[in-house]
Amino acid sequence: MTVIRTLIQRRPLLWFIVLTFVPAWTYELVCILLLRLPFLPWMFAAPFIGPAAAAFVVTAAVDGRRGVRDLLSKLTRWRVGAGWYLLVVLGSPALLMLCVLPVPGAVTAFRPSLAALPEYVLLYLVVLILGGPLGEEPGWRCFATPRLQQRFGPAGGTLILGLLWAAWHLPLSLIEGYNHAGADLRGILVPFLVFTGFVVAVSFPFTWIANRTQDSGPIAVLLHTSFNASLLPVLFPDVPDSLHYELIQVIALSLLATVTLACTRGRLGYDK
Repeated sequence: MTVIRTLIQRRPLLWFIVLTFVPAWTYELVCILLLRLPFLPWMFAAPFIGPAAAAFVVTAAVDGRRGVRDLLSKLTRWRVGAGWYLLVVLGSPALLMLCVLPVPGAVTAFRPSLAALPEYVLLYLVVLILGGPLGEEPGWRCFATPRLQQRFGPAGGTLILGLLWAAWHLPLSLIEGYNHAGADLRGILVPFLVFTGFVVAVSFPFTWIANRTQDSGPIAVLLHTSFNASLLPVLFPDVPDSLHYELIQVIALSLLATVTLACTRGRLGYDK
């Protein structure tokens, strides 16, 4: 154990990446390719055996109990301004809904359905608790973001994190229908490249919010959830969640990332 701890202490970021990818990818590929399990519920475990577990293992090896306490304090740092909660819970879905408007026929299809609202709230809670956000954010935002920024700068560190975050999802693209994935190589690669563009672009406002809220875990989890749980069935029930719609999101979020970088002079709220 001492040898392993020494190795992790020498290259904490490298070991975080290894422990994030290897267990989760192995688990996912076994479930997808060997066991051929249906989409749910097995995949709910992946974020917890990937980013979350890696964050705690590496933190324990490098900084001991004090480091684990600090990581836990970030995950429970809910005392931030109410405006941040409004931004992540309401602002993020509002931005995504604006991206629907360029979709052909979307304007006339705007038909809010209050009957679908309880289903959205339930979906939001399921995604938050069992889906990616609660399992991923301890790793991506609370552990990796501060360290990547310190080593590569806010913009460089965020770009690296965005690419890692997207790549971590790659095995799931082998599931036909996941993020519009098809059955052949082109059907897998094209949606994954669009997804990568989305994740890299959204990483920049994510980093800015993390820096401005002192790496608040609750804010990061809610922000992630707000991007995963779609309001389409509530506001645009006849508009499908298509690859075309996702391409529009990539363009809009890329513009947002550019504006965020310009307004913060590349610092993204990083003050160290």
